[in-house]
Amino acid sequence: MRLSITMATQMFIPHTVSVFVSTVLSLLSLTLLLLLCLIKKKRQMEGTYRPSAEEKKQTTGAGSEKPGLPLPLPKEERLI
Repeated sequence: MRLSITMATQMFIPHTVSVFVSTVLSLLSLTLLLLLCLIKKKRQMEGTYRPSAEEKKQTTGAGSEKPGLPLPLPKEERLI
């Protein structure tokens, strides 16, 4: 009797473990896929170029009387 119980558990446990492992891997891959989709969607909504943020950075760092981007001086005018 003990031999048949042992054989039954040896047959049942590996099957249960393989089902558990495959379920966990499936859930992990599904979660990873969902996260990648969310990241891709968020990147589509938010670009790297934000003019208002750039303007705020320029005004707080440089002060109100200085422009954020220095303009080049014009060529010197000479008389002929």
